[in-house]
Formats: sequence, C-alpha cells, structure tokens
Amino acid sequence: MSTSNPPPELPENATIETQSPWWRRPAVIGLALYPAAWMALLAASSTLWFLPAGLRLGTLWLLPRRLWPVMAGVEVATLLAWNAIGLDYANPVNLVLGAVLPWCVYATVLRGIGRHGRGTPAVKALPRLFAVAFVAAVFNSILLTAIDLDDSGMLGAGLPATLVSFALGDFAGSVLLVPIMLALAEQVGPKRHPWPELAAWGVAVAPAAIVLALALLPAIEAPIYPLAMALLPLFLLAHRYGWRATAVAYGLLCVTLIVVPLPFASALQPGQLPLLMGMAGCAALLLGVATDALRTQRREMDEIVRALRRRGVELTLAANRMAVLQEQERRRIGVELHDQIGQDMTAIATRLRIVELTASNPEVLKGLSSISSLITSAHGHLREVIDKLHPAVLDRFGLSRAIAAGPFLELLRDHGVLYTSRVQGRVDQLPDNIASALYRICQEAVTNGARHGCGGRMHIRLVLLPSPAASELILEIEDHAGAIAVDPERPGRGLLNIRDRADAIDADYRFNPDSGMPRHWVHLWVRLPDEELEP
Repeated sequence: MSTSNPPPELPENATIETQSPWWRRPAVIGLALYPAAWMALLAASSTLWFLPAGLRLGTLWLLPRRLWPVMAGVEVATLLAWNAIGLDYANPVNLVLGAVLPWCVYATVLRGIGRHGRGTPAVKALPRLFAVAFVAAVFNSILLTAIDLDDSGMLGAGLPATLVSFALGDFAGSVLLVPIMLALAEQVGPKRHPWPELAAWGVAVAPAAIVLALALLPAIEAPIYPLAMALLPLFLLAHRYGWRATAVAYGLLCVTLIVVPLPFASALQPGQLPLLMGMAGCAALLLGVATDALRTQRREMDEIVRALRRRGVELTLAANRMAVLQEQERRRIGVELHDQIGQDMTAIATRLRIVELTASNPEVLKGLSSISSLITSAHGHLREVIDKLHPAVLDRFGLSRAIAAGPFLELLRDHGVLYTSRVQGRVDQLPDNIASALYRICQEAVTNGARHGCGGRMHIRLVLLPSPAASELILEIEDHAGAIAVDPERPGRGLLNIRDRADAIDADYRFNPDSGMPRHWVHLWVRLPDEELEP
C-alpha cells in the first residue's frame, strides 16, 4: 500500500489578498526616498524657485497624518546633515530653528486651512493646496528672514527683497512640483490614466519648444516675448487636456528655463521671473482643474440623463401595461355586468310583463307599471356604465366608428350639442392600448363638454398620416365655449385623466384654456403592426 503526502490545506477564502509587508508600502518607500529627493531638488533649485518646498507640501498631503512625525524627523535630520556640511548657520540654535520651523509652518497651515484628506480628488485638492502654499510661503519667508538676521545681523539684499525672494521661491516651487506629485500618485492608485495622455500625446512639449526656439534667435526686441508667447499654448493645453497635461507642460517649461541659458532671463529684474511663472502656472493649472471638473460633471450629467431616459422608458412601458390591464379589467367587468345583471334585469322585466297580462286589479297594474319603468331606467343606466367601462362599439366597429357614431353622438345630442367628427387614416389598425387611450381622451373631453357646456358645438378630428419612419397621429378636440377658467393648482379630475392617458402612450398633450380651437391637442408617433415588418 503506497502512501502519499496529503495535499496542502487551502485557506477558507483564497480570493482574499494578504496585505503587503510594511516595507513595501508606498508611504514607507516614499519616506525612504525623501532624503535623496530633497537633496536632488535642492541642488536643482535656483533663485527662481525653491523646489523642496513643493516636495514638502506634496508629501504632507499624500502621507497619512499618523506618519507626519516620521516625515518631520526625516526632513529635520536631512537638513541638519546638509547644514552641518554646508555651514549655512553659525549659531546652532538658528541651525535647529531653520531645520524645524519650515516643516512646522507647512504642517500647521495645511492642517488649519487645507483640510487634509488623501482621498480628496485632485480637482478639489489643487486649489486648496495652492492657497496653503501661498500662506505657508509668506509665513515661512518671515521666519527664515528673522533667523538670518539673528544669525548674521545683516542680509545680503534688502529686507523687502529677502522676504519676497523667500516667499516667491517657495510658492513657485510648490506650483511646479505639487501637481506633478498628485498626477504621479494617481498613477499608483486604481484610477490610472494612459501615460501618453499625461503628456497630451506629445503636445505638452510645445511651450518649452517655443521658448527654446525663440531664445535661439540672434536678436529679440523684448526679452519677455519668448516666455509670453509660450504661455498661450500652456493655457490652450489647460483648456483642452486638463490639469495633468498642464502640469507636465509647465514642468518642462521650468526645466527649460533652468537648464538652457536663456538671454532674456538675465534681462529681467530680480523676482519678476518667479512671480510671472508662479502666477502663470497657478492660473493655467486652475484653468485645467476647472476643465476637468466641467468634464466630470458633464459625464455625470450624461449618466444621469441616460438613467432618467431608461427610467422614463420603463415608466412608459409600465404605464402602458397598467392601461392594458385596466382596460382588460374594465372589459371583464362590463361583460359580467352585461351577461349576468343585464340578463337578470331582462328576465325580471319579462316576468313583470307576464304578471301584468294576468293581473286585473288596477292598483296592482299601476304598481307593476311603475316597477317596469324603474327596471327600464336601471337597464339604461347599466348600459351607460357598461359603455363607460369598455364600449362595445370600440371592439365591434373600431375606433373610427366609435368616434363618429358611438356614445358621443347620443350623449351630446341629449344635451343639445351639435357634434361632428372627422377621422382620416388607418386608425382602426392602431394597437389596442393606443386606441383605448385615444377613445378615453375623447370620452373624457365629451363628458366634460356635456357637463360644463361647450358653446353648443363640439368637433373631434383624428388624423393618422403615414411616413417612412412611423405614422404621425394628431387628435384635436374643438368646442365653442371660448375662454374658460382653470385653476392650475387644481385642474380637475377630467384634465388629469386626459394627461395621464396621454403620458401612458408617450404622447404630447396640450390644453388650451384661452380658446377651444382646439381645446385639446394630442400628438404621437406610432408604428402600425404592418409597418413594424418593413425594413
């Protein structure tokens, strides 16, 4: 007998993914690379912008708040090591303050007005982060200027120039780096975008290419022209492709201004270029944010419209089904009334006549005659109820005959109203639900006209016009009552029934209280049974 190792036991639910080790999580990897990124960006910084400020703000936003103390320790240790080598501060206290206070300023401002939330979409996060970058840059410039004054007792430039330099450098660095960090963070998450889309399929290099091409010209009348002409494609990119492609184009433009020696940069006054680039980049990115927000709202609205259309179609089908069921139930009740109660009343009337023939007492004959008259009247009322439930003329002779010579004619003639009608087209081939709805609309209008007055005349016009796609049906009901008063809040049961019937067959309905020419108007596109077989 051979023995074999038992198969390994499988977990109860093999589809549950185990959490990755802590050292492979994006937050831990980002903190491990933070010192190297800080040093590289510090080396790439210039008088135009201070890139580590953007790295600090973007990392604070992307990191969970519980890891902020770890980030603070990593940044302070990096700055202390750098300052120890570079000997930027003579006083050790100023060295510690210069390493600790900037992080505290950015973290405090972000927590105070930034409403930190890593799950916030970039469309909502970018405007808030730009506001945080501006406020934090102003406070940070004041603190760093005070530390420099305390450390050396003098400034290389004037006090206003130093404050502006620190503030503009931090703000320009944040405008440049934070959008790129948010775009890259999205690529790590589930909502990824195709990499060519981030660069607008190569269009993002246009601003940098324009600056480089114009800067290579031998002579330029105004040194700011190359940069000013590059801002037009930057804003066009923001309008067409959104903030992600704008962030890439803005970053390439800034790299061009740093790496390539441009003759117009030296001609500008100190602070002009970072101010121009910071404001232009902020405006272009906010335009891109607005573009993405509008497109997102457009997609959401399209989805809502499609859902509403589906729901409208479902409601129309449900209304048609309810109308069909209602007509079937009316027909069943009418048949039962006709076959049972009608026959019973006929039998009672017959027996009364027999009794009348055999009775000789005048009082008995008078009573029997009165009972016979009551039965005849009740029989007439029963026929009216049956006709209202489901007119037999509609089943026997069709819609055109029911409108032309049906109960409408008798009802209006009994009320002294001149009734005329005109039916044109193959209306007798309409589906049962549409024919029943049109008949009920005419019945309600005729009943209201007979009850409330219609000026002594009523005319019904029903036309079915064939067309290649579908037949066009128009129903007009006219009267001579003139203007009538209708409360829009309480239009009356009759008008509500007409509107419900028109909605059930997906028809356009209009009621004219000012004139009865026509009073009711119904319009509908319908396919006849034989038309549905046509290609």
